[in-house]
Amino acid sequence: MRSIFKLCGSVIVAASILVSALFAQELRPVLSTASAKAIVAGCEAYARGKKIDVAVAVTGPGDMLVAFQRMDGAVPGAGDVAIWKAISSSIFGLPTKRLATIAEDDPAVAEVPKVAALEGGEAIYTQDGVLIGGVGVSGATAAEDAACAQAGIEEAQLKLQNISKS
Repeated sequence: MRSIFKLCGSVIVAASILVSALFAQELRPVLSTASAKAIVAGCEAYARGKKIDVAVAVTGPGDMLVAFQRMDGAVPGAGDVAIWKAISSSIFGLPTKRLATIAEDDPAVAEVPKVAALEGGEAIYTQDGVLIGGVGVSGATAAEDAACAQAGIEEAQLKLQNISKS
């Protein structure tokens, strides 16, 4: 009987340590596959409406590719550029148009690995303003790429920029 009480006591101690560690860890929202697919679908719908063919890349934090689609008529190189734009936006939490503006004043910015100083990438934020990824679009004009990325984010009911920076 005494060994059962010891075992129960040990389980309670282990459980309390585990719960304490869980609460000590900051829990952050993540970009779900469903949201990434909704972004791609929104981008494709926008592109079809404008009669343009693009590649769309969606990344989670950093450079983790979550979703990718290249429309049949998009040039093959558009895929790589879309990925670079998505990574740039997710790393810096900025639209790539802003990175292009920064690169005008400091051309070295455009030489940093994984930075696309071209319009068409947008950072993805939750409704609460937490950065969860980036979307990059390539294959049309810079302004059309950006509008397409924005349409995708809106389709997924996410935000384009951190609400605390608005």
